[in-house]
Amino acid sequence: MSYIRYLRKKSHLTQSQLADILGVTQTSVSQWESGRNFPDIKTARRMAEFFDTTLDQIMSHSSAGGTGLRRAEHVYSDKVNGGLALQDLVELEVKRKIMVLLDQLSVTSKMRILERVEAYLEVESAMPAQESAEAPVQLAQADGNA
Repeated sequence: MSYIRYLRKKSHLTQSQLADILGVTQTSVSQWESGRNFPDIKTARRMAEFFDTTLDQIMSHSSAGGTGLRRAEHVYSDKVNGGLALQDLVELEVKRKIMVLLDQLSVTSKMRILERVEAYLEVESAMPAQESAEAPVQLAQADGNA
């Protein structure tokens, strides 16, 4: 059950009643609850205020099906049966756990994390291998002197 549906049912409202309160159609509410569509940001804010919850909670639970991260787990299943080395299997398990964690985050949180990872990778790729290994030590020393 989607979080929006849960909140609506908890408040003893029909889809039509919630739609009237938010100024949208009953079809829109139905699509949000089924995960076929998402409310726009203004409507999501009004909904969060009405249900006394956060915008993050409304948006993170809007999709009953989640993201495509669950489907990505199956990408590795054929490789496991292909005789991968132990280190490769460990890395795949770490990736699987990360995907499970990411799947529980809100859309906003996922975007923030991905933006930070991209920035980190840009910095890492710009630094030569030696500097990359020394950078954390230099930063730690600089922090210790501050």
